[in-house]
Amino acid sequence: PFGPPGIASFQCLLGLGVWNPRGPDLSNCTSPWVNQVAQKIKSGENAASIAGELARHTRGPVFAGDVSSAVRLLEQLLDILDAQLQALRPLERESAGKNYNKMHKRERTCKDYIKAVVEAVDNLLRPEALESWRDMNGSEQAHTATMLLDVLEEGAFLLADNVKEPARFLAARQNLVLEVSVLNTEGPLQELVFPQELGGDGSIQLSASTLKQNSRNGVVKVVFILYNNLGLFLPTENATVRLGGDGGPRAPQLVVNSQVIAASINKESSRVFLRDPVVFTLPHLETKNHFGANCSFWNYSERSMAGHWSSQGCRLLRSNGTHSSCACSHLTNFALLMARTQSVTCPIFGWSPLSPSLFPHCSCLLTVPVPAGGLSHLWAVPVPVPVPVPAGGLSLSLCPRCPHLQVACPIFAGLLHYFFLASFSWLCLEGVHLYLLLLEVFDSDPGRRKYYYAGGYCFPAVVVAVAAAIDHRSYGTDQAQLPQVTLVFLLVTLHKMLRSSAALKPDSSRLDSIRSWALGAIALLLLLGLTWAFGLLFVTRESVLTASLFTACNALQGTFIFLFHCALQKKV
Repeated sequence: PFGPPGIASFQCLLGLGVWNPRGPDLSNCTSPWVNQVAQKIKSGENAASIAGELARHTRGPVFAGDVSSAVRLLEQLLDILDAQLQALRPLERESAGKNYNKMHKRERTCKDYIKAVVEAVDNLLRPEALESWRDMNGSEQAHTATMLLDVLEEGAFLLADNVKEPARFLAARQNLVLEVSVLNTEGPLQELVFPQELGGDGSIQLSASTLKQNSRNGVVKVVFILYNNLGLFLPTENATVRLGGDGGPRAPQLVVNSQVIAASINKESSRVFLRDPVVFTLPHLETKNHFGANCSFWNYSERSMAGHWSSQGCRLLRSNGTHSSCACSHLTNFALLMARTQSVTCPIFGWSPLSPSLFPHCSCLLTVPVPAGGLSHLWAVPVPVPVPVPAGGLSLSLCPRCPHLQVACPIFAGLLHYFFLASFSWLCLEGVHLYLLLLEVFDSDPGRRKYYYAGGYCFPAVVVAVAAAIDHRSYGTDQAQLPQVTLVFLLVTLHKMLRSSAALKPDSSRLDSIRSWALGAIALLLLLGLTWAFGLLFVTRESVLTASLFTACNALQGTFIFLFHCALQKKV
């Protein structure tokens, strides 16, 4: 098959018996160039050259294993680069000119390395590569993203250690901006703002007093990095930020809704307390259905590369619909965490897709007592048929869509099961009733009505009771199955009608009655099928279109029941 060689891991979800819809974990599937670059690192070739080759390879299509492997290769390159820079240290016994050349070569090597690494990381964060990130499992995503933060910061400080102050180095790409500043703090200083020349909305600033506070021997080294798309793979599950709500499926979800911006001084990010807090402003990636900005930083262990989002030492200064500003008492990798809510399709549809159909359904009930004076077994089925449908619709209208309520939702689910099973049962009994009308000439058995009521109301109650006794936890979940028995009985009935109509030759009034019942049954069959097909789509993929179709079919369903079973009956 197409793709890199390796082992793809599929996960079977326990309790459901289905494969994880996210697809396989492709973290172990790598392209051939990964091994080629690894061999060059082992052979000790020039680190900057290897980084340039890595940048060239990542320009093309990358796979999940390529992303994680590329970050690990960058980590190995740091050790190679550090060893190669040690060989270029100035020595006292050597001439000043030779030592100057060594220093110049060290600086040039570090700059070439950082430029190549920035290009490689930019390639890994471009939109086309994000799908490869998603092919990794969640823990691998977080580990790779955290390692990327750490490796890039280490490489930037390696450059800062090998340039002469004052110096400023900027490498800007579409998905990554890196700046290294080495400043002399013995003279006058101004606040440091990043990024300066770029026209982006995000920025971070360090006060002059903060720079002086953290100077060493009159020099301060500062690294700024701005990442696009990296926050997608730094999980919020273990964040110390907490949101209100009951944790239901429609409760707000905590997400990273900004770029990740990093600031470090002298390799001591979160371990240094700042008297003047660092201030940063970040634009919101999504402005709709997101609220409650939380100023957070990625707190991780350099040994295990495991981390979580924390808001300790950070506070929100101001926030509007598009931007938020924060102040923190330490330096590290910052981002905005916000609560994301599911969009509401429409208030009318959101409260009750069945409400427009309740009026025609209830209108059917008003006609039920009308034929009571002349009730015969011809009315044994038509009278009860409209009853369960509005009852079930009312239950669904009042049912809170809240599977997290452990009592209310199972009760409503049981009521829905009973009423809709009763409606299907009565439609099935109507098919039986039609069949018996074809065979009988006179209304001969008025006692049959009690069996109809037992089958229409008692049988569904027994089914629901047995199901609840066997596994009551099945009620209130997001899975259900609708019986199709009615279709079988109606097809059998129509078949019997076609075969028997020529032989029986019933009178015209009886034939008209049978045609009326058959037409109503067929119309209801089509409407029920379409209604719950759109209902399934509405539940699985909620949208205005599916809600509108579901509502329209329910309204037509009630209208047809009212017309065919009640209003158009001669006895009414």
